[in-house]
Amino acid sequence: MKPVGGWRVPVCRSLLLLPLVVLVGCQFRSEPRPLSSEALRPPAFIDAPARCTAARARFGLGRRINMPLLEEMRLRTGARVAQAVLATDAQTPFDAARLIVEIEENGRVMGVRCA
Repeated sequence: MKPVGGWRVPVCRSLLLLPLVVLVGCQFRSEPRPLSSEALRPPAFIDAPARCTAARARFGLGRRINMPLLEEMRLRTGARVAQAVLATDAQTPFDAARLIVEIEENGRVMGVRCA
């Protein structure tokens, strides 16, 4: 292509189309948003309180405790956390989302409770 006045012809044509493209873009109108109390509130995400159901962990009674067993008991009961304690240990503060697995000295599961 031959230069015309220092510019190439295709560059000049594209510069002439630029204002047209900008004007077309300005014609787009979206839905108006209310600026008052009529606007919808954003969704709120609230963690539902976890509930522990100790009866679902009965399958572990009499078995020797280990980490996979403790985790499976936690998952089946719906507890947030699981803790293995000796049956002779002192009581811990109440937490409805915690599974307490009571074990004997030799590591066998004696009982389960949500506390």
